[in-house]
Amino acid sequence: MFRKKLALIAILCTFFAGNLQAEQIHSTWVGESRGDWETAINWNPALVPENGANTFAVTISGDVNVDLDESHFIDQLDCYGNVRLGINNGGLSEWVILKVVGPNGLRNHGYLSTDSQVMLDIEWNLVNFAGSTIDTAVNGGIDVDGNIENAGLIISCPPVGLMSSEVHNVGQIIVYGGVCSIGEEIWDNDSTGIIRGFGTLAFGTRGVRTLINKGKIYTTGGGLTVATNGLSSNTGTIGNTTLTSLNLMHVGIPSDMSNFGTIEVNAGGGVAFDCNLVNEPNGTIKLLGGTLAGQTITQKAGASLQGFGGITGDVVIDPDGIIKLTGPTNIIGDVTISSGATLQISDGLTLITGQTTCNGTIHIKGGYLIPQGGLSGNCNIIWEPGLYTNVADFNLDGKVNLKDFAYFADTWLWQTAWR
Repeated sequence: MFRKKLALIAILCTFFAGNLQAEQIHSTWVGESRGDWETAINWNPALVPENGANTFAVTISGDVNVDLDESHFIDQLDCYGNVRLGINNGGLSEWVILKVVGPNGLRNHGYLSTDSQVMLDIEWNLVNFAGSTIDTAVNGGIDVDGNIENAGLIISCPPVGLMSSEVHNVGQIIVYGGVCSIGEEIWDNDSTGIIRGFGTLAFGTRGVRTLINKGKIYTTGGGLTVATNGLSSNTGTIGNTTLTSLNLMHVGIPSDMSNFGTIEVNAGGGVAFDCNLVNEPNGTIKLLGGTLAGQTITQKAGASLQGFGGITGDVVIDPDGIIKLTGPTNIIGDVTISSGATLQISDGLTLITGQTTCNGTIHIKGGYLIPQGGLSGNCNIIWEPGLYTNVADFNLDGKVNLKDFAYFADTWLWQTAWR
């Protein structure tokens, strides 16, 4: 054992001695607006940045296009101005990789874009400062093994887009198709953070991880799938824009989605969860003509679920909870109204396809209820006129008069079997 320790110490001493001899060279781009990475005179000092006996901390600034013929290793990359990283030979069949291996990683202070099969491989951290942009819009990509701190704008596009370990976003991330991120630890979308677009946001696909949304996550331009393998909570706003859909799915075993913030469900699409959705106290769900889907949707006391549209999944209203449906709504599933809970239906027809079990209150204000799957329990049903409609307005002309009685008689009484 003692000899093994001596051998290990000798190896470590040799390693550190080699590192002490290495020098970090601060290399600055001095080339023209377009030039090759491999041309030494484009750099100060006139050396091609490539880790070897020495390491390189590279700074690129200005409105420049830097083309790479081959892959390179450096310690650090700082970008200022409008910097584009591309390849010199458009016919290359493989990716060109710029690997940044030092702890300071990539720090972007301007507009940095990667295209033409250029991959930025960051072994440590990436910082995108406020007012800065990272754009992988044209066949580029960024792979970060460490953390991403984004206070600016990150534009992620297929085929690779943005991949990372842990993300803290106080800026904006836009995904245009493909996979935006593979977060192995925690995705923290802070209160000022915005994530939007279409495609896939993949969180924690290789382990149990956490998605925390305190900002905004919503769709633009098409459907957006948020895939997670861990715990999920929302204290910000998530939703779909008109004619698009947001789908939150679990790669592993589904866990409940807890909503302490706002979920907006707009017309022409919807928001779907492949797990149970719990609308916690002070949580808000706005049903704005779209479809809300989940395995079981639980409405807690003090939570708000209002609007009209569609609900797919079983609905449970906890004691002292209330759901207000203010227009035509279809519920595809069972509905359980607990003691002390209320389902309020106003100004429209609500169809429930499953079993309605009510030990609380169904309050109908100028609306209509069709419990297609049956109604059971000790239910308190309250009927009253609404502001815009009345349950006695049988001909739906907005008025209650003798014409409604005539309509009722002609439609229902004169056509009964006993006539």
